[in-house]
Amino acid sequence: MTPVRHIASKPPVTASPTISIREAAEIMTKRRIGLLVLVQGGEVFGVVSERDIVNAVARGIHPSEEVSKIASRNVISIEAEASVRDAAMLIRKHNVRHLVVTSGGQLYGVLSIRDLINESEILKSIAEFTQIKTEEAAAD
Repeated sequence: MTPVRHIASKPPVTASPTISIREAAEIMTKRRIGLLVLVQGGEVFGVVSERDIVNAVARGIHPSEEVSKIASRNVISIEAEASVRDAAMLIRKHNVRHLVVTSGGQLYGVLSIRDLINESEILKSIAEFTQIKTEEAAAD
């Protein structure tokens, strides 16, 4: 099965946990991403997702506050060599939309549900193409 490293978005978009919630939202909007990895001192501090920002606004947290105030510190991660199937199961188990991908303990990328859907669509297309070619060859 396909390893996660083949479909993960890399390098991940990172920022300091000291930026404001507004700055995090601006980065995410500009880069068209749903998860921002917060890094401090070369280590993953946490992550902030679109969902975290929406929840913060709903709770009345001011956008000028540090993003660390709303960041998820319990980062769900997967090794780059793990299978896409394992990634899908982890996403489902933890009810998250993104996984932080590591390689040898170092930050490698981010895998999103969208990446998994795209991979599934590619595999489906290949399977359909193979089926058509097999049927054409059998007809000859």
